[in-house]
Order: sequence, then C-alpha cells, then structure tokens
Amino acid sequence: MPATAKASIFHRVTGVALFFALTFVIWAWSESLSSAESFEFVKGLFSGFIAKFIAWGTLSVLGYHLIGGIRHIIMDMGHWEELESGNLSAKIAMALGVVFAVLAGVWIWS
Repeated sequence: MPATAKASIFHRVTGVALFFALTFVIWAWSESLSSAESFEFVKGLFSGFIAKFIAWGTLSVLGYHLIGGIRHIIMDMGHWEELESGNLSAKIAMALGVVFAVLAGVWIWS
C-alpha cells in the first residue's frame, strides 16, 4: 500500500478516534467547571495511568489529524499532487505525527 493511502487512512481513523475521545474531553471539561469539588475530582482523575494514557492518545490523534489536515489543504491548493511529492509529503506527515506523539507523551508523563 502506498504511503499516500496509509496517510489518508490514518487521517480518517484519527478523525473517528477524535470523535469518540471528545466524549471524554467534554465530560471532563463540563465536570471540572461545575464546582470546586468536581474540579478537584477531575484533577485527581487525571493523575492516574489510564487517564494519562487517554489524554496522550487524544493528543496524539489530534496532532496527526491536524498535520494530515494541513497536508490535505495544501494538496487542495494544487501542491504535492504528483506521485513523488505526494508520497514524500505523506511520509513526512506520518513522521511528524510520530514525533508529535512522542512529544505529547513526554509532556504528559513528565
């Protein structure tokens, strides 16, 4: 499978993952704003491994989805449409997604 196909599939998968991750994000945001006690509850919840893993996953898919989206916008403007430049931009987008995921992990677990 060419890199362009993989990048496109990853972009769609991260979009679906973001949709489901938003339920957790919206719940945590709503709960944390309801009262001081709820804020402390959510704050305490985010100190656990599972919550940090969910936050890392959410940030990782958000990062790749943004990078892939920018790539698609640039392609819509008529750039990187040739086979060679399209494959190169897809590989770069996937590599930047991995770098973003690593940086998000360092930020969350440090």
